[in-house]
Amino acid sequence: MKSSDFSQNGFSLIEVTIASAIFSVGLAGVSLMLLTAIMGTAEAGHQTVATNSADSLAELIAVNSDAAGHFVNPQAADLGLCIDTLDCSYAEMAAAEVGTWQQELAAGLPNGSGLVCRDSTPDDGLAGDAACDGNGGLVVKVFWQEAFRSDMNDDGQRRLVARIPF
Repeated sequence: MKSSDFSQNGFSLIEVTIASAIFSVGLAGVSLMLLTAIMGTAEAGHQTVATNSADSLAELIAVNSDAAGHFVNPQAADLGLCIDTLDCSYAEMAAAEVGTWQQELAAGLPNGSGLVCRDSTPDDGLAGDAACDGNGGLVVKVFWQEAFRSDMNDDGQRRLVARIPF
């Protein structure tokens, strides 16, 4: 029997193994792309919640400019106090609004928190130390943690600042 009598139909085991390896690398790339897209979508959602929350409180303060100073470091208040009655002082109303706002941040963002302060350099600070210097205009600062970015220098802490135009 001559070697030309054998026909070479099909693939060899080596060819199949190489093709499977190439397919697996491509599939891993697609999986990584999907994971990156999911993380980006989650981060965008957090950024949207933070932006809407900060802008909402900033607009409330701007509309009620007579009480603006009461929003900075308000005293703890009964959150339902000013909802059911019209007999509230500016300080009580501000404390109730900030308290409700902070609860919404905690519920809507991972490790979410926020505050209103006077700051001449508002684009600084972290959740533990907001770095408000007491000078400058009123700003609303929102802080949260991005778990996907915990390997960075800031441990994934994010900040959003809304300036209140006065």
